Formats: sequence, structure tokens, C-alpha cells
Amino acid sequence: MIVVVLFGLTGCWNRAELNELWVTAATGVDTSDDGQWIVSYQIIVPSAIASGTGGGSGGSSQPASYVFSVKAKTFNQAWSYSTMESSRRIYIAHNRVIYIGKKAAEKGLEHLVDFYLRNTEARELVTMVTTDGLASDLLKKIMPPEKLQGAAMHDLIDNESDILSVYPKVRVYDFVLSMNSDSRSIGIPVASLVGEKNQENEKEAEGLDVLKKTSTPLKLRLTKLAVFQNGKLKGFLNEEQGLGVSYLSQKIKNTEISFPCSEQSGRELYSSLRVNSADVKLRPGKSGYHYTMQVKVKVNGTLIDTTCTKDISQTQTIRDMEGEISKEVTRVIKEGWSRLQELGVDAAGFADQIHRKFPRDWRTVKKDWDQEFKKMELDIQVDARIRRPGLQQRHIGSKT
Repeated sequence: MIVVVLFGLTGCWNRAELNELWVTAATGVDTSDDGQWIVSYQIIVPSAIASGTGGGSGGSSQPASYVFSVKAKTFNQAWSYSTMESSRRIYIAHNRVIYIGKKAAEKGLEHLVDFYLRNTEARELVTMVTTDGLASDLLKKIMPPEKLQGAAMHDLIDNESDILSVYPKVRVYDFVLSMNSDSRSIGIPVASLVGEKNQENEKEAEGLDVLKKTSTPLKLRLTKLAVFQNGKLKGFLNEEQGLGVSYLSQKIKNTEISFPCSEQSGRELYSSLRVNSADVKLRPGKSGYHYTMQVKVKVNGTLIDTTCTKDISQTQTIRDMEGEISKEVTRVIKEGWSRLQELGVDAAGFADQIHRKFPRDWRTVKKDWDQEFKKMELDIQVDARIRRPGLQQRHIGSKT
């Protein structure tokens, strides 16, 4: 009986051979005029990567990826309908990035989130990126010198999030958590084409010839931060405002601060601090009938660049620099805060802090939190420390 049972357990009943699948590197989400979804898939062409032709070097050039779009009422239907124009089954488990078109973002992403949570093949750790226009247009663009644009964009956001923290990485999982939080808001990086925009350059960016150049007229770049509330796009923040929100939402890892010299006399003299650690503590409070938030920021870093003429080996010079750094961080935080209040979107997640601090008040406040948020005041306290002035103790030409 045991031998008979073992015969029934052999083999893989749900196996899938690689030559039967199209592995997806990135996905794009747009909406049509009739309200349906347009899902675009950037699939990997293994033969082009294996042969090296995907780099556009000699021989019969072949792109490393291929993009096609499917129009459907739901995301799962689009996935199923892809079999009508694809010789293989679309495999989305290795999808790295989701591009979200502007119209799709304004419509709302509840259906997208539902698809990624219900589907056993889809992974909720996929990085989310929004666009100014159509997501399908960005998927077709090549990102030199990388062959696979989807994988390259994923790595770009990872590096930016770790080094600058202006546009922190947001995954589908993070988006789901934001939709179920008290603030119901979050910020997602925006990728745009920058450079000399014209029909010829945009067409060139979709071909392999762009990989043969040392510099391209168009490039994909993170340009701003899109803020969402209740799963829908509400507005955009520029670079400084995005960095300010990163401080308020405690997402700063490492970043760089450029600050002016205190002895400026008609000249623009700046220095740069590489932030090694940034500790942000939030303390909610109440003043009268409105709420306040005390923001304490401790910044430690290394001086990596300076044009100040004062002797930085002197303690007082370092103290003056630390004062300028504190002013700059305070200014950036106020920029981001002002923009959030203008939009009425709590992308910093202050609602969760208020709920924990004042649970009884929250029962009534949560209904009108959008309006209460606009009345909230910040108390910003920044403590900046230059731990290492660098290898050069004195700036060349410094006063002695």
C-alpha cells in the first residue's frame, strides 16, 4: 500500500517550464476614456540578454524587453486577456515596478491593491512609481546604460531612498498600510522624462540606437512626489517639499544638506554635509481646541564640501556651521508642511500620532480630520552636529 501511494505522489502537477512563460520586469496602469483599465506589460526577452544583442552592439539587434497593452474591466481580466496576443503566459511574480499613469492615479488604486493582495502569484513588495502622463509611454523608453528599464528603475529608487531620502521607496504593501491608517495618505515618487522633449527624441528613446550614445537627450528621472489620500491622487510636491515630508514622516536614512556660509558678502558660498544619522521624534500636543506637533530632529554628519573662508579648525566656526544647518533643515520641513496643509493631505501620518495620544478625542476628530489638520501647528527643534570636518582641517585660502 505504501509503494502504491508513493507512485501517486511523484511529479509536479502544477509545474511551469520557462519556455512557456513571459517573465515581467515592469507593469504600467492607465485608464481609457470609457473607464476601463489599460494594463501594460514589459516582458523580458531572454534570448536578447543571453546573446548580448539587447545592448545594441553589432549583429542583429534585438531589445531586451517588449511592451504590449491589454484593455479590460479588471486587472485579472487584463492578465487573462493577454493570452490573446501573447504566445506565452504572463508571469508577474518577478515584477519589479508598477508605473501608474496620472489618470489612473486620480481614479483610485483600490482595484490594483485588491488584485495584488488576492492573487497568489503577484507580490505586494513591488515598488510603486507614478507618472505625469501615460504609464505605457514610460515603459517603452530605454534607460541607458541598463538593458531592462523596469529593473533599472527599481534599483534607482532603492539607491535614492538610501542615499538622499527625498523620495522614499513605496511598495504595494506600504500603500495598503496607508489606506488602512488613520491618515489614509502617503507619498509616491514620480518618474518623468526630462531633457529635450520632441517627437524625434522620444521615438529614439524607444530604440536600441540610444544605447550606442554616450549621452542621451532624454532621461528618466525622479522629479517630484505625488501625494495620495484614500487611494487617489491629490497633488504633487517638489524636491524640497518632498524632503521636508520625509523628515516629518521619519523616513530619513541618509541625505545631503547644502547650507550657506554665515560670512557671505555678496557671494554665494555654500558647504555640504553628508548626514550619517537623522533621528526624528514626534510629540503630539494640544493647545486650546487645536492640536500641535513637536518635531525634534537630531542630525549628525560629515562635512564633505566647503567654500567658506573661515578656519574650520576653530570650534566657533563649526558652531556657526551647525547653526546654518539647523536653519536649513527647519526651512525644508516648513516647506513640506506648508504644502501638505495647502493640499489638506496628512502624508506625514500625524493622524496616527494624535489617535494614540488622544484616543477619546479621536472619536469625534476623525470625521473632520482634513480640516483639523490644516489648523495644526508645528514646533520644530533641530539639533545639528558636525561629527567629522573631513580630512582637510582648513579650507584653502581660509583666514588665519
